[in-house]
Order: sequence, then structure tokens, then C-alpha cells
Amino acid sequence: MISRFYIGFISVVLVGMLFGFSSCDDMEDNYEQYLEEIIYSPRVTNLSAVNSFKTVTLSWDNPQSNIAQKIIIRYDEEEILYNEMVNTAIVKNLEVKGYEMSVYTLDADGNYSVPALIYVFPNGEE
Repeated sequence: MISRFYIGFISVVLVGMLFGFSSCDDMEDNYEQYLEEIIYSPRVTNLSAVNSFKTVTLSWDNPQSNIAQKIIIRYDEEEILYNEMVNTAIVKNLEVKGYEMSVYTLDADGNYSVPALIYVFPNGEE
């Protein structure tokens, strides 16, 4: 004959197992967002700058693949979009101060590359 203790113990274990197994389904929610593969647009390389009077001329090498479709330059609150793959840009009418400029590529799906960064300081004298 099974005592009440063992019946109670077995009941608690079974109920615990039911709750435990039912909560495992929700565990997939923790990593589901990481299963989707993100393909970034390839980045530009060899970014360089030439400073002149309130102007900066940026040059870079574009990626070899055909994935990247556009170029974006960002600095301060400004953004310059080129709808083609240029490899030089002249940024004019700058204040005489330091700027962090970022050059991105953008693919056909709207994915940005990792930025290429450069710090520039345009001249104040002609």
C-alpha cells in the first residue's frame, strides 16, 4: 500500500514537470531574434581627406562587389546621399571646427554598411 506521503510527493513532481515543460516553449522567444541572418552592405575602405578653405574633399575605395548601390556621408546633423557609387565627395560651406565624418554604403534592400570614419578640420584661411 502506498502511503499518502508518496502520493502527495508524486503529485507535486508531476505538476512541477507539467509546468516546467510548458514553459520551455517560451524559451525560444529569447533567441528567436538572433536566428535571422543580417547581411550588411560592404563598407568603403581607405577613406582619406584633404582640408581646404571651409571645404573637405573625401576620397575612398568602393567595395568590389555589386551589392552596394549608394553612398551616404554623415556629419553633425547633415546627410549627403549619392544615388550611385561615387568615390570622391567635396563637402563645402563648413565651419572652421572639427568634424567626424562617416561614409556608408547602402544596398538595394536599404541595409547600411559599417561606417568608415574620419576626423577632419577645415582650414579657416584661403
